[in-house]
Amino acid sequence: MNRLLSILALLSLVGCQQKMAEQPAPRPYEQHPGFPDKQSARPLEKGVIHRNQPTSDDPMVSWLTAAGKNPKVSADWKAAVDPNGSTAPTAGAPTSVDNFVVDLPFEMTEADLLRGQSLYAANCALCHGGAGYGNGKIVERGYLKPPSYHLDPVGKEIDAGHFTGESKEKSLPVGHSRGFDRYGLRVSIKDAPIGYIYQVITWGYGGMGSHETQLPNVPDRWRVAAYVKTLIYSRSVPAGELPPAVQAELSKGGTKS
Repeated sequence: MNRLLSILALLSLVGCQQKMAEQPAPRPYEQHPGFPDKQSARPLEKGVIHRNQPTSDDPMVSWLTAAGKNPKVSADWKAAVDPNGSTAPTAGAPTSVDNFVVDLPFEMTEADLLRGQSLYAANCALCHGGAGYGNGKIVERGYLKPPSYHLDPVGKEIDAGHFTGESKEKSLPVGHSRGFDRYGLRVSIKDAPIGYIYQVITWGYGGMGSHETQLPNVPDRWRVAAYVKTLIYSRSVPAGELPPAVQAELSKGGTKS
């Protein structure tokens, strides 16, 4: 008798489970008769943004100036490169250093720079090298060499990874931006606005793919850009700005840096 009661109790539970599983419930994106056009949900009114969504002019996500959003090319460049072209350069085209912001969107602390250093080591150093000379392990294995962040002090070294088809005398000197050179401008990476560095990290350029997936956090991309600027500055600090102990070492002909 007890066994029979146990079996009946189990069967009742199964029946209960079936009713719970089959009960009516709205499904996402399902058409709904409550809307005249039978849409699944009411569309957002024009101009509505979700909570905490940055607007297009938020400095955190807007690395372009007004000029950068509507870039222009010089008449000389257009005559030489695109005389019959009818399309204007897209937003973000490096046609001028004035196209990009020069200020960070938030105050950079030592902790921010240390995080930028860590992210650079994990995502960038394999190609660009730990010190930014474009000699990372990927390059050692035969892949495209990225530009060095640093100028050749003598000014004779050529960017070997930049194939312009020109003579060596006209080729891009080491330490210069390939993006600006495309539009006829000689801009050293040292002098490139931080907004441009952020753009290259986000969008990629040439053989470098976008790093928006590897660095999905927007502030982290700014931290890496700031660290790149710090890395560049570390190789070109005026002697008078160095700590006294390092200045003394230099005065003795040392190589400490």
